[in-house]
Amino acid sequence: MLISLNWLKQYIDLDGIEISELENALTMIGQEVEKIDVKGENLEKVVTAKIVEKEMHPDSDHLTICKVDNGKEVLQIVCGAPNHKAGDKVALAQIGARLAEDFVIKKGKIRGVESSGMLCSEEELGLGSDSSGIMILPEDAPIGMPLKEYLGVNDVVFELEITPNRPDCLSHIGIARELGAYYNKEVNYPSTEINGETGEKTEDNIKVEIENSDLSKRYVARIIRNVTVKESPAWLKEKVESIGIRSINNIVDASNFVMMEMNQPNHAFDFDKIAAGKISVRSARENEKLVTLDEEERDLATDDIVISDAEKVVALGGVMGGQNSQITENTKNILLEVAHFNPINIRRTSRRLALISDSSYRFERRVDRSNAINVINRLANLIQEVAGGEILAGAVDIYPEPYARRVATLSFEKLHRFVGKVIPKEEVIRILTKLEVEVKDNGDSLTLTAPTYRDDLENEQDYFEEVIRMYGFDNIENILPRLDINPKATMDTTKLYDKVKVIASQAGLKEVINYSFVPRDAIDKIKFTKVPKENLIDLPRPITEDFATLRPTLIYSLLKNAKDNMNKNVSNIRFFEVSRTFEKGEELASEETKLAFILAGENDKTLWNAKPVPYDFYDLKGIVQEIFTKLGFKNYQIKRSAATELHPGRSADVFVGRELIGSFGEIHPDVLENFDLNKKAVLVAEFSIDLIKKYIGRKTVYEPLVKFPAVPRDFAFVVKEDVLVGDILKAIEKVDKKIEKVELFDIYRGVGVLPGMKSVAISVILRDKNKTLEEKEIVEISNKIVNKVKKDFDGILRQ
Repeated sequence: MLISLNWLKQYIDLDGIEISELENALTMIGQEVEKIDVKGENLEKVVTAKIVEKEMHPDSDHLTICKVDNGKEVLQIVCGAPNHKAGDKVALAQIGARLAEDFVIKKGKIRGVESSGMLCSEEELGLGSDSSGIMILPEDAPIGMPLKEYLGVNDVVFELEITPNRPDCLSHIGIARELGAYYNKEVNYPSTEINGETGEKTEDNIKVEIENSDLSKRYVARIIRNVTVKESPAWLKEKVESIGIRSINNIVDASNFVMMEMNQPNHAFDFDKIAAGKISVRSARENEKLVTLDEEERDLATDDIVISDAEKVVALGGVMGGQNSQITENTKNILLEVAHFNPINIRRTSRRLALISDSSYRFERRVDRSNAINVINRLANLIQEVAGGEILAGAVDIYPEPYARRVATLSFEKLHRFVGKVIPKEEVIRILTKLEVEVKDNGDSLTLTAPTYRDDLENEQDYFEEVIRMYGFDNIENILPRLDINPKATMDTTKLYDKVKVIASQAGLKEVINYSFVPRDAIDKIKFTKVPKENLIDLPRPITEDFATLRPTLIYSLLKNAKDNMNKNVSNIRFFEVSRTFEKGEELASEETKLAFILAGENDKTLWNAKPVPYDFYDLKGIVQEIFTKLGFKNYQIKRSAATELHPGRSADVFVGRELIGSFGEIHPDVLENFDLNKKAVLVAEFSIDLIKKYIGRKTVYEPLVKFPAVPRDFAFVVKEDVLVGDILKAIEKVDKKIEKVELFDIYRGVGVLPGMKSVAISVILRDKNKTLEEKEIVEISNKIVNKVKKDFDGILRQ
C-alpha cells in the first residue's frame, strides 16, 4: 500500500514530524514501512531551460543538435525525441544529475557530436508514464529554475506492509486514524454532505435488486446528470499518480481517489448504457460472458457475482467493470455504485480469472458496508467538483443485512497482567476513544463497542494489543518476571522437542513443517474421531478454504505430504513432524505438542533386498520402539487399536495405565481411498510428546554385566484366535523375577492346529543375577509359565 505524505496531511497535522520519526511511528503501531520514496531526489541538477536553436544531426535522420539556455550558459545537447522545436521550454538534466541509481548524466559524444546534458521525458524524470517525447513546459516557465522547485515536487511516499486483518489501513484516512491515536491528534474527515441536489430523485430513475443477500449485503446507487468527461485537474491527477495509479479522466480519477481515501471500492457506469434503468446483483448464469475494461472476454462461472441490467451483464461485481458500460468522453449521465460483496466469492473469481484489481484486493479483506452512504456522497461531490453536473436527490439503498457491531469487555486487571505494567485508566480510555471505539466505564472494566471498520476487534485480548501498540512498546520497562524456584528438577520442554526431532532423524525420517490449518472436511476425510467435531476450532474468516480449521491431528497434513510426493514419483516416503494440535478448551484453545510420522510406498533396495519392499506394520513398530527406547519411555502397554482412522487388526494403541499416549498402524482403507492411495502401503503413528514427558525416567541407571549364564526356554501354546499375544507376553513377564526377557518368534496356523486356534511360539530367557540356575529352578519356573497361560488364556502346551 502506497501512502502519500502530502495527501495524508489533508486529514492530520504532521508538520514538524521528521520522516524518520514518522517511519518509526508507523512501524511501532504495526504498519511496517517497506520503503520510503522521497520524490524529487532524482531531480537534483535538473533545471528548466529553453531551446534557442535546433538543427538535424549530420550523421542521423532522427537525432537533432540543440542549443539550450539553462539561465547561465548555452549548452549543446544531442536529442533523439521527435516533439521539440526552437523556443520550447524543457527539462534539462545537467552533467552530474543522477536520474536513477545507475543512470548518471555525463559529458560525451553521440555519433561524433559533443553533448553536455540530456533533455528528458516525464518517464525518465519519474514524473509520469509518458515516454513518447521530451517534457515540454508551459511557455511562461522561467529559465534556470530547479525543476523540483518549479513543479513543487516535494512529496514523500511510504510503501506499507498492511496485514490481512487490517483492511481499514488500505487508505489514507485509515492511516491518518492510526497516527491520530498515536500522536493524540484530531483527524479531519472530508465532508460527506451533498453540496446540492436537483428536484429529480434517483429512485425514480433506477431500480436495484439483490437476488441473494449472501452475495451482497448492501448496494447503494446515485445518479449524476450532465457531467463533462475530460482530463483531471492538476491536483487530482497529481494525487492519484503519486501512489502509482495512472490518470485516465476526471470521473475515473475521482473514483480511484475516493477508494484510496476511504478504502471503499466504487464504480461509475455510463447511465445511458444501463437498459431499462434496472440494476440486479446476482450470480452469473451458465455460459454468460463479459468483456471487462481490460478488453478481455471472460467466461463467467456460477459463483461469480455480476451486476446486470435488464438485458446484459455490465460488471464483474467487486472485480472489474464491463466495457459495455464504461465511461467515455461522450458520457453525459453516470450511475455511481458503492456496494458490499461476499469476500469468498470475490477471492474465487479473482484467482480463477487471474484478475486482481485494487477493488478485488479490498473486497477480499472486507469493506465497511456501514459507511456506504458517506462514501457515495463524497464521490458524488468530488465528481461534481471536477466534472460538473447535477446530483439527483437521494440514493437507492438496498441494505438487507445491516452490520452488527462487536461488543467486548476489557478487565483492567487482565490488561495490566498482560502488559506487565499498570497503564493509567485515563490513558487506556484516551487511546481507545482515539481509535473510535465506543467506551463505557464500569469501574474495574470497560464495555467496548468496536467501530464498524474494525471487524478484527472481537475480544479483550484484541483490545490489549490496541492499547499496548498505541501506548508504545518503548514505554514498557524491561522487568524480569518473578519466578518460584522449584527444588525438583524439571525437563526443558524445548530441549525435549529438539531431542525428539534428532531421534526421529536418526531413525531415517525426514522432517516436514506444515501449516497449523486444514480444510473443514479434513477430519471427516481421515475418519478422525478422537476430538469431537464440536471441539474443533474453525476460523471465522479463513485466508483460503484449505486453511479453515486449526488441526487437532497431524495425520491429515502428513497424508497430504505423502500424496503430493507420490504424485511426483517419489516412492519412498519417510516423514515426521513435531508440532502443536488444537481443540477447544474451557476458555482458550487447548494445545498439545505431538510427534507424528508416516511411512509410505516402498523401502529402498539394499544389499540383502534386491528389490524395493513395501513398508509393513513391523517397520513402523520398529521405529516406534526405537524412539521410545532412546527417550527413556518404558512403562507402557500396547493394545489393539480402536482408532477409526487406522486399519482394524493392523494397528495398536499405546497406553500408560488408562491414559492413551498415541496410536500407530496402517491407515484405514477408506482413508486411503479418500486420498486416492488405495493401492499404496501407508502407515502412520501419532503420539503426545506432552504425555510422554510425564513418564520419561528422570535418571538412567547403569548395572554391571551379569556373569552368570542365561538359560533359554521355548514354549508353543495353542490358544483361541482372538487371544492377544501381547497380553500373553505381559502375563509371562510377571510369573517370576528370574524371567529376564520374553519374545514372540512365531505364530502358526495350519495342520495340527484346530480351526479357530493358533499356535504361539515364545522364547523366554531365564537368569539369576546372583548364581547359576539349577535344573530344579528352571523346571519350576517353566511349570509356572505353562500353568499361568492355561489359567488366564485357556492355552495348552503344544506337543
